[in-house]
Amino acid sequence: MTATATQGSRLPGLVLATLLLAACGGVGTVPPPASPEGAVRGFLDAVHASSLSRMGELWGSERGPARTYMKRDELEQRLTVMRTYLRHEKYEVLEPQGVPAASGVGRTVRVRLQRNGCVPVVPFTVVPYGGGWLVSNIDLAQAGNPARPCGPAKPSGAGR
Repeated sequence: MTATATQGSRLPGLVLATLLLAACGGVGTVPPPASPEGAVRGFLDAVHASSLSRMGELWGSERGPARTYMKRDELEQRLTVMRTYLRHEKYEVLEPQGVPAASGVGRTVRVRLQRNGCVPVVPFTVVPYGGGWLVSNIDLAQAGNPARPCGPAKPSGAGR
């Protein structure tokens, strides 16, 4: 048997093993981002890409990513709402390392979103997990209603 024939006969077994590992959660475990800014940027990039699965890897609590402990239907519902409120053309992280969160746990990173002429400043709370950071809370009220036009061209958070 040639090397090519041997490799060809192993391919179905390797594909099956990979599929089984993926179904059991053994493949695709991604370490959390190393910085507060990285967690927020990753989450917003996932929003922009409409990737609920990636959003579910980056949103959670000190227990870990929400996808590991939340029911799938509830998780998808929550992530869909977040995606709707946080859709954007561009964003700017205003405080890359964040400031201590009011709750005393984690850090708050403020982000200026640009969406349909609106520029809301939205606070994201990130918490440490597994040597990195996860987004744990987002003040969606600060993002404004995505179904309504924004008011005057004054960014939210101005004058604070």
